[in-house]
Amino acid sequence: MAERRQRTRTLAEQVRWQLLWLGTGLFFVCLLILLFFTWHAAKLNTNSLMQLEAQSLARQVAENPDSPLPRGKTFSAYRQWQDIPASLQSHFDPPVTRGEVMEANITNADGTVDYLYLLRHIDKDYGELFLLSRHHATEIEAVYLAFFKTALNQAFWLTLIIFISLFFMVRWLIRRTTEPLALLSRWAASLGRNPDQPPSTNFPIEELNQLAAQLHEGVDRIKEFNQREQQFLKHASHELRTPLAIIQASLDTLNLQSSEICQPSVQRALKASANMRRLSSALLWLARESEQPAAKSDVNVPDLCEQIINNHRYLLNNRAIDICSHIDIKTLNIESDLFAIVISNLVRNAFMYAADGRIELKISSNTLRITNPLATETNNEEHHDSAGFGLGLQLVQRICSKLGWQFYFAVEKDFFIVTVEWCDEK
Repeated sequence: MAERRQRTRTLAEQVRWQLLWLGTGLFFVCLLILLFFTWHAAKLNTNSLMQLEAQSLARQVAENPDSPLPRGKTFSAYRQWQDIPASLQSHFDPPVTRGEVMEANITNADGTVDYLYLLRHIDKDYGELFLLSRHHATEIEAVYLAFFKTALNQAFWLTLIIFISLFFMVRWLIRRTTEPLALLSRWAASLGRNPDQPPSTNFPIEELNQLAAQLHEGVDRIKEFNQREQQFLKHASHELRTPLAIIQASLDTLNLQSSEICQPSVQRALKASANMRRLSSALLWLARESEQPAAKSDVNVPDLCEQIINNHRYLLNNRAIDICSHIDIKTLNIESDLFAIVISNLVRNAFMYAADGRIELKISSNTLRITNPLATETNNEEHHDSAGFGLGLQLVQRICSKLGWQFYFAVEKDFFIVTVEWCDEK
């Protein structure tokens, strides 16, 4: 199964998404921390209130020693532990730590629950004092709920304001950071269209200036290489065509002056010269970057195929191979030289790598198909790669690609099949 291609993002998008997930996680973590501290603060608040009550009561008793200690339903004070009613003492485990509020709960006969809070306070002037506070669970829960709602609401808005402020600060920082990268990207795009422009070193980040200089240096090297290649093609076009024309003219003259005994050799030389001229023209055309289409002309397909097959029969090496041609069209208007090179290379490869059997050549108005049996000693993996057939199929692939033709090759049931398809303009 093909791997799913991951969607690409810009650097700013990637950082924003990461910060969004990180910010969301930190937001909820901060809320949990604030909830914990709110709960802890509620306990501290209860302890502090009872400490204030104990200090206030100790000060009142010190000012008026004869005043009785309060004995109410919700709040009571005792001088000694033994003064506390036994029914209430049983809910606490002595010893009672000084300054620490102890909590317990009582289930009443009617099923309601009361909370007990006990504080042991020691005053330097008054001495020991026990404060006992009793409240209904509904009252405590209502107070705690209101406290938590207020604290949570304030914590939520405070956290939200802080994170929104951080978001806009980080967004501004990202924009300031990615702006130089966007400038570098636009400069690199303009460098591809105008490689002669001077290198830009005005970026606010030194590393970007270094990267711009390296990009410009690489473009300069590629430009120089292309110039050398174009110059070579110009020279090669002249240097190859001139001697080929001289050879062709000399062979034509020799053909007229030679005797019948020398005629076959001269004819073979003429054919080789024509093939070389055609091949050199095709290679130079492939090497040029010009989009100018190749010239078309009418081709006598049966005669061309017969000539190519006869020129390559020596490659069969007396093997038991039958050649079967199915030509469904007599004349074809096509890029004649390139068409001849394609057929010649495919036939040569078929003759070189075929096993004993039948080689079939089929040509219709828009399709060329060659089928040949595979040699048993040939590694099948080699046939799946056009490089296994040398430069022939590579040249065919290049020609088909530039002309817009479709080129296929495959191995089916010990047969190697090559197919070329072109557009039928009729």
